[in-house]
Amino acid sequence: MREGNIHFQVHQINILASVDQWLLFAATHYRRAIDMLVPASAPWAQVTLYYASFFAANAILGMFGGWVGQTQEGLRVVDVEHATPGAQALRIYRKLSSPHGAAGSHRIFWDFFYDAAASIAAWAPASLASALKPVNGDFAWQITERNIVNYDMFGAWAAARLFYERFRNSRLRSVSGPLQLQLEVSECLIKLALQFANDVGLVTDALEGCGQSGTAAQIRRRLSAQRGPQLITQSAFQQF
Repeated sequence: MREGNIHFQVHQINILASVDQWLLFAATHYRRAIDMLVPASAPWAQVTLYYASFFAANAILGMFGGWVGQTQEGLRVVDVEHATPGAQALRIYRKLSSPHGAAGSHRIFWDFFYDAAASIAAWAPASLASALKPVNGDFAWQITERNIVNYDMFGAWAAARLFYERFRNSRLRSVSGPLQLQLEVSECLIKLALQFANDVGLVTDALEGCGQSGTAAQIRRRLSAQRGPQLITQSAFQQF
């Protein structure tokens, strides 16, 4: 797909709209993960933070024209072939193996993401450069740790006990273990994605229809200051 071609323009419009939505989901998943920092839901807070980082990483790739995903025909990867403004060219790959031959959609995504990060790193501020490096040197670390607390009750219970023993409500940074590292990774990826969005002046209409109209300050209040709906009294919780 070459710049000026209709296919390039369609991809540009679609991917930037997705970037805006990924950024929203990254920020709001991070926000709700903080609400779940109690022992019984600490494992799910870690899972939610994982998805915050996943959405942020997708947004980072998207702002540079890249995309990794599954279609009805299988894996598709869009990569930058020429980056010169006015003569940009993107290439669509089909049935492409990831750099480490990963299996599973999320492992494949992170394998491609960190491989592509080397060409993105020059635009990242030094304080956020770690967002573009595999966690603990392992491109699949986030997925492995997510699966432990999501699918293994022994792992989930161990995470809940660790949280109970060490967390102090007055200090967010008292979280420990994999949850602490996932928190830091998610924060760094979201900050970098938002930095890039500000640098390029990202503006789309992709958030219309989801209550996200208004000024930046109004949107920020809805995302962070506004409390979630108090529906517990309408639920069956009192019967449990």
